[in-house]
Amino acid sequence: METQIKRETDLFTEDLWEIILARLPLKSIITTPKLVCKQWKSIVESRSFRDRFKSLHQNSHPSSWSLMCRGCETEVMSHYGSDNWNLKRSLGSYISSFLTDKFENYNEARVVSYTEVGLVLIHRVSNQSFFVANPVSRQCVEILPLPSERYERFWILGIATRVESGVVLGYKVVLLKPNFTFLIYSSETGLWSLDSANFPFTFISQEFNNPISLNGSLHWLAHSPDYQDFVVSVDFYANDTVSDRCRATPFPDLDRVPKFRRSCTTSQGYLMYMNIFSVKKEDGNLEDKLCIWRLESWEWRLVVSEISLDSIRDGFDYIPLGINPFDPKTVYFWHRQYLLSINLHEGEVEAHDAMKRSSDGRILNCRDCPKDVNYILESNFASFVLPQWMHPFPSTVRRV
Repeated sequence: METQIKRETDLFTEDLWEIILARLPLKSIITTPKLVCKQWKSIVESRSFRDRFKSLHQNSHPSSWSLMCRGCETEVMSHYGSDNWNLKRSLGSYISSFLTDKFENYNEARVVSYTEVGLVLIHRVSNQSFFVANPVSRQCVEILPLPSERYERFWILGIATRVESGVVLGYKVVLLKPNFTFLIYSSETGLWSLDSANFPFTFISQEFNNPISLNGSLHWLAHSPDYQDFVVSVDFYANDTVSDRCRATPFPDLDRVPKFRRSCTTSQGYLMYMNIFSVKKEDGNLEDKLCIWRLESWEWRLVVSEISLDSIRDGFDYIPLGINPFDPKTVYFWHRQYLLSINLHEGEVEAHDAMKRSSDGRILNCRDCPKDVNYILESNFASFVLPQWMHPFPSTVRRV
């Protein structure tokens, strides 16, 4: 019987195999075919299969994503299930199990950078080594060790990626030395190189602990001598002759006093900024207003203007956590040991303290959200997002 089935499947054309394989969850596609036969591996890595898969699943839910605490693996909240990946658990749990399985000493390996293309950067402190990995597919590349003469102190900025049609074509691991020189590893050359950092502005401090990776650039906060905040953006895939490779963009609310420290997040491929301001009402009392901006062509565009939050305040404080990476008008707050999701389209507010499963199988999980308000206030958060399609990312060195 098995021999007969094999003979029949041997007659399948590649088009027919594409139709069959395209109905599998993305996690199965990137892990199973390459283990079965070379033909399947060739099919799923082809452009025609990718186009067929994306067309077939174009109406599915946005990809799984999680809001992670930068510098550790604490998962504040997660969304997964009923999408291209069809995951049964959160991204944070994949990260934890991956680190446990790959590294003998779990505590010495830390995720230091998250991306919106499914990649994380892992730093092993004991020997100053770095790894780029997708914890779901379990592809992991150990980066060429740093030259011994460059073991001096450095800041880890993160990963800049080059993406085309949803496929990661290349990445750069970026460190910053104390003399403000970039130390960059390129997946295309497999080597580390030095690159000067020409900052076209004056600053008294920069926050290198929470850069955001987006569209080939890294973005972080800096402060000018007159204590004004702005965003530093460096495009690591721009031509070296381009004068605007490094930009400094002032925040749009420098004439106001925000309720929370300024920080950025991402949504729909844009850098986003949200904050809350106290506005005096006609009766003289103060009212909290939410504003959200999107950075377009290096200018901040106001996309949500002074939405009142008094309806959710109820006499106690709340802290903004982030914005949905697929919907800029769905925002999240920490509120009295609960996670609040606010749909600004409908004006709906919902409190979450555990796991919620929607009627179509989508899961929002916030069981591990920290309950300590000081921890929330002092932490930096990053979105970790799986792409709609995942092709094996490039490697010029051995995989582990």
